[in-house]
Amino acid sequence: MMKESEKRKRQQEETARKAQREPGPLSETWSQDAQDELEDFIEQQGIYIRQ
Repeated sequence: MMKESEKRKRQQEETARKAQREPGPLSETWSQDAQDELEDFIEQQGIYIRQ
């Protein structure tokens, strides 16, 4: 039979795993932020799309 401390530890580990899988709330400007990051990444690859 499992001790209470072992049960608590397993529950905490499961909660931590779930928190890693579930994204937090998005900011109001998440779409523009993502687009800016993507454009910066593309430019870092040597492709310039801004004029």
